[in-house]
Amino acid sequence: MFFVREVEFIEYENSEYIMINLINGATDIIEKSIYEKIINKEFDNLNQDVIDNLLERKYLFSDENEYNKFIESIDTKLEDLEKRATPNFLVVPSYACNLHCIYCYEQTYMIKGTTDIDPLKMVDLQFERIDKIMKQYETKYGKTKEDIRITIMGGEPLLRCNIKTIAYIFEQTKKRNYSLDIVSNGVDLNYYIELFNEYKDTLKHIQITVDGVKDIHDKRRIFHDGRGSFDLIMNNIKLSLQNNIQIVLRVNVDSTNINELSDLADTLIKEFNYDKNLLPYLYLLQDGGCSGESNIVNEKVGIEKIFELEDKNPNMAIFRKKFHPADFIESIFNDVPYQPVLRHCGAAKNQFILDCKSNVYKCWHGIGNNGYRVGTFYPKYEIDDEIINQWFNRSVKVLDKCKNCKYRYICGTGCPAAKHMSDDKMDITSPSCVEYNELIKTIMLEKLKRIK
Repeated sequence: MFFVREVEFIEYENSEYIMINLINGATDIIEKSIYEKIINKEFDNLNQDVIDNLLERKYLFSDENEYNKFIESIDTKLEDLEKRATPNFLVVPSYACNLHCIYCYEQTYMIKGTTDIDPLKMVDLQFERIDKIMKQYETKYGKTKEDIRITIMGGEPLLRCNIKTIAYIFEQTKKRNYSLDIVSNGVDLNYYIELFNEYKDTLKHIQITVDGVKDIHDKRRIFHDGRGSFDLIMNNIKLSLQNNIQIVLRVNVDSTNINELSDLADTLIKEFNYDKNLLPYLYLLQDGGCSGESNIVNEKVGIEKIFELEDKNPNMAIFRKKFHPADFIESIFNDVPYQPVLRHCGAAKNQFILDCKSNVYKCWHGIGNNGYRVGTFYPKYEIDDEIINQWFNRSVKVLDKCKNCKYRYICGTGCPAAKHMSDDKMDITSPSCVEYNELIKTIMLEKLKRIK
């Protein structure tokens, strides 16, 4: 018999262990005696019911050859799925911004202004390139049944001066029957409500960041003259919800605001009363941008603190928690099959970012930094195929350190931009490792403690 390498054992209580299959998310609580027989490979000493369960849930195979065939079949299916991944696109109409957030990495690149040609002409060029990429995809794989998504980001895309440009992007998106979302700071959003209502079927959501209650937020997300933005943003969120516009509310968490998250939860419930179109989530910052690394919270410590806050204040439950193994853990507790991955994100698949300077990027975090771009689309289209291939080869099947890592189907090589401020060029060819053993153990035990 052959027991899978991709398994996690977590010591539980009452002489029990949690056993997790890191390929499919199958999870069982077993007695210590069974655990000891498994790790000592004493399968002949297990009763048949236990053996049958281990076989059915893919912990155990008749031999290593059968296991290898199973892994090969998974890798083959995932490779095909990820090659065929539905393309998604980001367009950057301008790098100008009306805020001066303390952790903004874009400020480090000193990116300024907008396009050097007419903004509407630049939109035409961006969509011309999108059309060509889609034609190449459809020639190779056929028409996709999935939704093609355009994301507008900046800088700050929803500046008052950008209304004509943003309206033209909506027009071009709707013309192709694509959908659209926006990453915005929300400061000037009120000037766009009429446009959003005109394109209700095209706009899916707007992501806006609120980093705490007024006193906290107004020290972090500030105007260039030092004024805070909290009141304007909260009013515009309320206006959006009144117009049935979905708001994904991001909270960037570090040591300066983590202890006050409960207050923010109370504020959001008081102001918006569990509105179904408000989707708040917590993101533990991995990179301090211009503010440096001193305020970054170790993820395990941050997870424990957030669970502690939720114990004290049930209103904290309104936040989704975007921890590294969050999707994997949620599949366990929701009792749904886990979808393993070979690649961490869209940057290593069919994602393309087209900015107002006619640059092409693969990764969100790279925009504005010429060292991260993969090519240009104006005045002529020039793509560095070597870098594109490096991105696509950023797979657990290719990177040596990932090939036999038992967390590979959860991690997918990790994010190469996790510490993107540290180098002029992003290292696409090396994995970005996370302490998944500690994070999975911490979250599992914390969640089980509360269920009990």
